[in-house]
Amino acid sequence: MTFFELLPAEGPRFSGFLDGSHRWGLPGGLCPVCEASRGGLGEAYPSVDLSGWSQRKELAEARQVPLEEYERLRRMLRPQIPFDAPLLPGAGFGLFSGTATGKWGALHLPYPWLLVMQRDAMERLRDEEGIELRTSKMDLRFRAKAVVELLEIEVHPHGRLHDSCFPSGREQPCERCGRQGGSLPKALSLDGRTLIAGQDLFRLEDYTTVIIATERFVEAVKRLGLEGVVFKEVPVV
Repeated sequence: MTFFELLPAEGPRFSGFLDGSHRWGLPGGLCPVCEASRGGLGEAYPSVDLSGWSQRKELAEARQVPLEEYERLRRMLRPQIPFDAPLLPGAGFGLFSGTATGKWGALHLPYPWLLVMQRDAMERLRDEEGIELRTSKMDLRFRAKAVVELLEIEVHPHGRLHDSCFPSGREQPCERCGRQGGSLPKALSLDGRTLIAGQDLFRLEDYTTVIIATERFVEAVKRLGLEGVVFKEVPVV
């Protein structure tokens, strides 16, 4: 099977941008050993509504806390999540709320790690191509006359980069928090042993800002003529 990285399309027709956040989020957890916080940027579950959870106020403010406090909150939160998820520092929950500006593609990446889609594009993918996506409404205020109905695509973490992406060797994970540092390599390849069948879209577990699509998804988007993102093939090792 062939896989592709999603990248934003360039040009004035795809200038859409969001300024906002999800309603709740895990704080960063500063490790006493490596003195850093594991990166979870991009991990978000807008379908998870914590409004009925008694401890939700502890996740209402973005902040950095000691690692032990982050781990306490993660343990408390885990039973509220109806699926398996890493729940890394910074993971977001609930609807995305904020302001929207610019012009929007049928598919759009206002940030490399956040995929949104116009409703009619989602419905065409579902009805005409059989592509089922987990979507959530967004609480947006548009700073323009043209208002479109955008849905956030919930993209779960699956799969990792292959170690061959790191010619000098992959940094060893921190013995306390598990953080594995290192910048995103320029040339990506996927570790085939970590991939799960049946996922048309997923973000990498080790680099959660990277969204990957299957060939099935890419071909469906092209057949329907949906614009707003471009696809770069990523080999599997």
